[in-house]
This record gives sequence, C-alpha cells and structure tokens, in this order.
Amino acid sequence: MLTNFENKLNEINSAMIFLGDKIIAANEVILEALKSKDYTNFSNAKVSLANIREEAHDIDVNIVSTLALFAPEARDLKSMVSYLKITNEYIRASSNTRSFLKNFPTKTDGELHLEKLMPNIILLQKSCVQALKFAIEMIREPDENIVKDLCVKVNIEEAKADDIYSIIEKDLFVEMLNAKELSQEYFQTLSLIRKLEKITDRATSIANLQYNGCNESNW
Repeated sequence: MLTNFENKLNEINSAMIFLGDKIIAANEVILEALKSKDYTNFSNAKVSLANIREEAHDIDVNIVSTLALFAPEARDLKSMVSYLKITNEYIRASSNTRSFLKNFPTKTDGELHLEKLMPNIILLQKSCVQALKFAIEMIREPDENIVKDLCVKVNIEEAKADDIYSIIEKDLFVEMLNAKELSQEYFQTLSLIRKLEKITDRATSIANLQYNGCNESNW
C-alpha cells in the first residue's frame, strides 16, 4: 500500500502531466491548422488553455503543502522544487500559444505573401510540438537513462527550431523589402512566429529542470 506521501507525489505528477498534455494538444491544433489552412479548431484550443495559470497555481499550492507536511528527502525534495519552476514554464508556454492562436489567422489575411514561408513555419511548429512531447514524456518516465536521452532530444529540437526561425526571419525581410508599405504587418507576423520558437525554448527549460530534478548526480 502506498504511503500518504507517495499518493501525494503521484497526484502532483499526474497533474503536471495533465497540464503539459493540454499545452501539447493546443500546439498540435496549430500544427494541423498550418498544414490544412483550416483554423476552425483554434477557438477550442484557446478555451482549453484558458485556465492554465489557475491550474498551475493549484499545483504549486499542492507542492508547497506537501513539502511542509512530509519534509521529503533529497531526491523528492529536488523533484518538487523543479516542479515549482516547471509550472512557471507551463504558464509562459501557454501564454505564447494563446497569443499565436489569437492572432495568426488575421495576420495571414490581406496582402501579405506568406506562401513561400509556410513550409518552414510548419517545420518550426513540428519541432515545437516534438520538443514539448519529449519534455512531458520526461515527467512520465521513471528511468533516469531514458530521461537523459529525452532531454538530449528536446535540446536537439530547440537547435533545429532556432535554425528554422533564422531562415524564416531572413525570408520575411526579403518580403518586406519587396513590399515596404506592409513592413509593419510583416514585423507583426515575425513577432508572432517568434512565439512558436519561444514555446520550444520553454520546452527546453522544462526538460532541463526535470533532468536536474531527477538526476542523482545533481543532488
């Protein structure tokens, strides 16, 4: 039979995975929309992210109360402290995701020419989704060796996303030079695409925090 402390740990772990999966699901909606050019599911994704901050706060409260009640030993203590930091990364990833969901369809309307950029934007979002999946899988995974491999994979996806974003940025500046009257709109579009790259950064932070929290050599 599990102890009260073990039950609490499992409860917190499940809540962390559930919240991470919601962010993954919203970004999968973005990816499919970019591929199909059908943005009808954006509203549902925005609704699913509406309470992320509150849910993250509830996890934080649960973690703090668990630490106060049970005074866990080094491994569990470090893991719980990492979770407190990860929930903040969840909030930031959710904020970037919601901003993209809110604004991207309107940014592609009118005279902007983004057709040449879409393949790379899709590749960027693929790396974003994959990085998030690897990062959340680290929370599910009990094997430290597998966790290490997943952390490496997240960092690889981040590097890919950085390279892809640089290409998109360069191509957007070319479009801007060809249509100087739309420079403000192109800058806004670039800022929005940057949100996807930032989500990948958040996934990397989650992965590194989780790796440091479960790796014995870091205690």
